[in-house]
Amino acid sequence: MSELNIYHFIDEGIMKSSFVSLAFGASLLFLGLADAHAFEKGGCGGGDCRDCHSLAHEEASKILRGWVDNVLAAEMSPVKGLWVVDVLKDGKKFPVYIDFSKAFLVNGQIIRFSTKEDITGTRYMNLNASKTDVSQIPLDDALVVGSPSARRKVVVFSDPDCHYCAKLHESIKTVVERTPDVAFYIKLYSRNNDPATVERAMAVICTKSLKLLEDAYARRDLPPAPCRSAAVEETMRLAEKLNIRGTPAMVLPDGRISGGYRGADALQKLLEEGSAAGAGK
Repeated sequence: MSELNIYHFIDEGIMKSSFVSLAFGASLLFLGLADAHAFEKGGCGGGDCRDCHSLAHEEASKILRGWVDNVLAAEMSPVKGLWVVDVLKDGKKFPVYIDFSKAFLVNGQIIRFSTKEDITGTRYMNLNASKTDVSQIPLDDALVVGSPSARRKVVVFSDPDCHYCAKLHESIKTVVERTPDVAFYIKLYSRNNDPATVERAMAVICTKSLKLLEDAYARRDLPPAPCRSAAVEETMRLAEKLNIRGTPAMVLPDGRISGGYRGADALQKLLEEGSAAGAGK
């Protein structure tokens, strides 16, 4: 069994995360289309690639026979010269890529430079999305970023001592400025059940102070919590129930659960994709 290590490009560099294990019988060759001849043969200039190239579901299944358990779908990828093929292997769904010459399998992550959008990661998330009913998540202890009357609600599971939670919070503030019909409900807990972090989370929850939340993310000292409640423990149990393994994590308005940091543009696109999918039903 070999593990594919996916890399998320972020503002401060590269963050490594192994979010999917690929149980292939043999190692996949990762090719960034290094074979220029193959790309030229498969390229399609400035026209519509579908005028000259096709990859039917049956053909993709034949090409990948013995590599995967099943082929779920095949379509044009956002990158000219590549098909994206959704596959099933050992109960996991994930995308791989086949070049137009149909001679190479490309197994890796595609990220759009202009927006830092993780195209492969988003597709993986959508393929494996577990959905929950956002209306059933208790929000009494949550801090609201945005208007409480906003049409769309995003529930954010966050740790006040988590660096990437702090970065996501900056993205959230930008999205709220751009998109007034979205509000983010921050539910704080300690992902490691650390007593000091639990106390800091309680200090913020008791006061419902966004200023204290900012101070917590900035790693400033916080005053003692002025109340006692089981809010932090209840949020931790809820996260476990929803199979949330780390922070930050978001429950999107359409019920999808998205883990990890996203920049403002990528976060906004994620919300737009959910809205478009809902409108298409």
